[in-house]
Amino acid sequence: MSLPPVGVANSISANFQFDPLDTFQFARQGSFEIVQIYLNRELLEQAETLASIRSEGAGFQEVYFHAEGFLNEDFLKSEYRTALYRFLSSLKSPNYIIHFDERANIDKLIRLVEILSKDAGKIYIENYFLSPGKVAAEKNLKKYLALFTLSTNFGHTVYPVFDIPRIFHRDLEFSLEEALEWCYQILNFFGNRNIPLLLHLIDTTSTDISRFSFCALGSGCIPYDAIFKFIRKTAPNLAGVILEYEDKINPLKSRDYIHQALGKP
Repeated sequence: MSLPPVGVANSISANFQFDPLDTFQFARQGSFEIVQIYLNRELLEQAETLASIRSEGAGFQEVYFHAEGFLNEDFLKSEYRTALYRFLSSLKSPNYIIHFDERANIDKLIRLVEILSKDAGKIYIENYFLSPGKVAAEKNLKKYLALFTLSTNFGHTVYPVFDIPRIFHRDLEFSLEEALEWCYQILNFFGNRNIPLLLHLIDTTSTDISRFSFCALGSGCIPYDAIFKFIRKTAPNLAGVILEYEDKINPLKSRDYIHQALGKP
């Protein structure tokens, strides 16, 4: 399979107040192909910085924008969304990532997708868990996958972001084998439908997945060797990989791991 583009989120600029311009500089110097910027309310009020983001983003294959909040009615009606859409309308390739909200029923989620997708470019929905426990997690994941099936059936195109480390968080109470099986199911679900899938990745030495336990891919407790072996075997349509670290060493090591795991010569 061809190598997916690899990039970094502006979390890597944590020591510089998450400055997106610092992130762009690092990504450019490190030859990363894509970038993800978290657009909080404060940033959306900084016209000069937003102009610089538009300019800097032109040098990358894709810039993904991560929104605040969840896919729900509060987001739909918020002043934040108005400001977000105003910025997105100025882009050549508008998009944003938003967290899935397990509290909303499936009919409401489909309706939200229908409304929100009219003038925002591409909407990416990222798996997210609000309730602890295995039963709640399984219910969440089934609803998450159903949203893509039903949205497609109704002609509303949305795209998935799969945060693999979240599946292994100890709060979900999955065994390692159960979490890995869910990874395989999700990768298969989108792969079988040829839906482009954006991955969010970090590795960690602890399943509480605190920032203090972050480590390079392949050196922690998440079974990336097995996951990437499965990816090589099934060849899902990977839109890219975003590394969500809070430092600038782990992304470089992790990209090397990805290239090696996927068979770069």
